[in-house]
Amino acid sequence: MIESSAPDSPEVQALIARHYSLVSRFYAPSRQAYIGMSLFYGENEAMRSFHGAYHIGMVAFLAKAIPTYARKHF
Repeated sequence: MIESSAPDSPEVQALIARHYSLVSRFYAPSRQAYIGMSLFYGENEAMRSFHGAYHIGMVAFLAKAIPTYARKHF
């Protein structure tokens, strides 16, 4: 989907909703905390590496998709 869909597309936002649901099993992040998580993915070397193993553009894509979700749903 990274190569074929926009971060704000309904399909991507449905996946981000699933991600938020998974994260919420551990704690209920505020809008700022959830957006901060997307920033952390880019700033932390281990997280960049982890997500980059799935796709080289994953971190940049999540940096757009997660804030879009957070602004709509919080």
